[in-house]
Amino acid sequence: MAFFLLSWHGALVGYTGLHMHSAFFTDILFRATSPVVLHDDGTIEPCEAFVKVVPVDSIGTRQFVALKANTHYLSSRAIDKLDTVTHCDAWEHFLALPTTLLPVLKDLTTRDWHENGRWVGRAVCHEHHIHLGDWKWPAEALQTERKGDTLTLWTEGSDQRITLTQCPSRTLSALLETLTERLQMGEIRPSQSTPWAVTEELREQILKVSVAPGDTGHLLHLARQCGFFALWDLAAGFLSCARAQDTNPDLIYYAAILALRTKQYETAAHLLSEALNARFPDTDLQRIQPLLDRVNAGEDALLDLPRRLTRMGLPMFDGFFDQLLIPMPLARQNSHDVRQAYSTRFEEICSGQSIQRRLKILKAEAHFNGLSYWEEVNMGHASWLAGLRREADAHYAAAKALAIQTHIHPIHYNCGVFSWLSEAECDALSSRAVPDRLGLSGWEWHFSPEEEATASPPALCLVFGCDTGYFRFIPKLVLSLLRACRTAPPAQPIHLCIGVEQPTMEQLTFLTRVSEWLAAHDPHVKLSFTHGSLTHRDGATYTAIRYLMLPEIVARFRCPVITADCDGYFPENFTTLWQQMADTADYGFRLYAYNHEGQQVMGEPWGFGAGISYFGETDLLPPIAHFLSDYLNTAYDPKNPTNWCVDQCALAAAFRRFVAPRWNDLRLKFMDEGETLMVMPHHVGGKDALLTHEGSVSMTDVVVDLAHHTPLRSASLSGRP
Repeated sequence: MAFFLLSWHGALVGYTGLHMHSAFFTDILFRATSPVVLHDDGTIEPCEAFVKVVPVDSIGTRQFVALKANTHYLSSRAIDKLDTVTHCDAWEHFLALPTTLLPVLKDLTTRDWHENGRWVGRAVCHEHHIHLGDWKWPAEALQTERKGDTLTLWTEGSDQRITLTQCPSRTLSALLETLTERLQMGEIRPSQSTPWAVTEELREQILKVSVAPGDTGHLLHLARQCGFFALWDLAAGFLSCARAQDTNPDLIYYAAILALRTKQYETAAHLLSEALNARFPDTDLQRIQPLLDRVNAGEDALLDLPRRLTRMGLPMFDGFFDQLLIPMPLARQNSHDVRQAYSTRFEEICSGQSIQRRLKILKAEAHFNGLSYWEEVNMGHASWLAGLRREADAHYAAAKALAIQTHIHPIHYNCGVFSWLSEAECDALSSRAVPDRLGLSGWEWHFSPEEEATASPPALCLVFGCDTGYFRFIPKLVLSLLRACRTAPPAQPIHLCIGVEQPTMEQLTFLTRVSEWLAAHDPHVKLSFTHGSLTHRDGATYTAIRYLMLPEIVARFRCPVITADCDGYFPENFTTLWQQMADTADYGFRLYAYNHEGQQVMGEPWGFGAGISYFGETDLLPPIAHFLSDYLNTAYDPKNPTNWCVDQCALAAAFRRFVAPRWNDLRLKFMDEGETLMVMPHHVGGKDALLTHEGSVSMTDVVVDLAHHTPLRSASLSGRP
């Protein structure tokens, strides 16, 4: 039997032209270097003429040897070279390593390995042992068995066996070769039906996998890229390789998506069931079984899984492969809930894409499934962002009709499609009398008593609207304005205008007392209010109250106007901030979808923040106010599935009509930039948080504050604030 000589550092003793030196396993195996060989009869070649083999008995029962000539020993003390020394510690000597182990040691130390789906990397030879992950074996005692891509390791006398899988596996190598060959032959190209496909991105992922085949993330990216090119066999192959390295249930879900895309419904149902049971092993999943049965029967019901899991209070799988579901040919037998789920996914994914990519997706969608609400609404967005208003209006009209006809409900930020008026319809508003369909003309107004007696115009009107439920935000709004004006009094009064739909008697009494007190005692803040019943009462009409009030307000007051949500309050330095804005801006809007050149770069026409707006051109306020009111009374339709976003539609249309054409001539403030004029729910973590942020305020708190600031003589005369 023959042995190589292994150093403590994991190198073999080799020679080149009788120059003895350290050698790697690969150097010996591929004959770049000749090995020094120890035979079982104690002879050593090729240096037996001048070196004697001396047994070393000081390291247990392991077979170590020393190489000695006269008084000097061969030492492996240094990492990368051999040396001669007169004294040699035991660890500096050499382990007799059976030559038959060389191929497996080379593989263990030069390849990456996985064990039960867990990456363990590659082995190192150190301290005369083989180290891999948490395992450690005496190098000379290692026993091995190869079977395909697997390698089983154990040592004599031990019952523990470890089975490793090499990386890259032969399967992965074959997949890479096939993909590379097809790419090189020009067989892989983007097409009309593959809108996500980008050849350079595919090449990038091939490179990453070829460099780091053990990286599961790279394999998943490459599998998805193959899916983008509709290379479903290769996508499934690379995903299978990733699953061999990672037991995450998300990967089983990805496999279900690939099966669904290739119409392997039974396989998709089986994989989806496996993924669910792996992700939720302690949960009763009987409520999901009908969905699995529908997938098995040929429906694309996997699309509805997020909604089903949400209902059960369970988290959804990772969405890394979700793009492979959009667009896709829908099965004819899909029920309405599946089509609704597809529409929701389509809208969510499509909205985040560039115009160029979006158009590719829409072209593929039309090719797969023909005309639909979700295709038309997104065609409208693409046309709108490209500056094609007429085309956009036509697509929105078609989308609205299709949504109503097919009972598909838009995602929340696309609900404006039901309330969007075309440019021609907006033009027609000024040419006819628009009836008061929402009923605000019948409301009762209570103007500030002082305003009735004097003609002094205010510096600013603040306009808010709410229903009786949202009135809970009004006390804090009022008190914060009073405190801000006490901190930095404005040169002229600020007029607060509040509209309330069906207020309680307590709320009306509160508004009346505050209005009267301000007229009598505060020269800086005035309050007028209106109340009544709307013809249609819902969240959409409540948010529209502020705009429906405007014609009456601007007819009475010639001053700039701020409209805002009532669920907010003013910071202490509000009057300073307002004056700075008045000095530097003609208008202010939440233009989160616009750049500073006046171009809308994302979203939809009604993607226009109505939370707070500033109108500084007083001459234009009457036509703007009437346009907003007329738009709302025209666009709101109780027959619509929803009128949500109707207020944003009106504001966006007014902006396009009165402001946008003069962008370069006007001073526009982006209300989300700089210090905020109002503290809103999104600043503090939600509506409930806003009520308590910096202290809660009730109607009683406001009345107490007014009493505290009532002059003593007046208080003694009136007995109340």
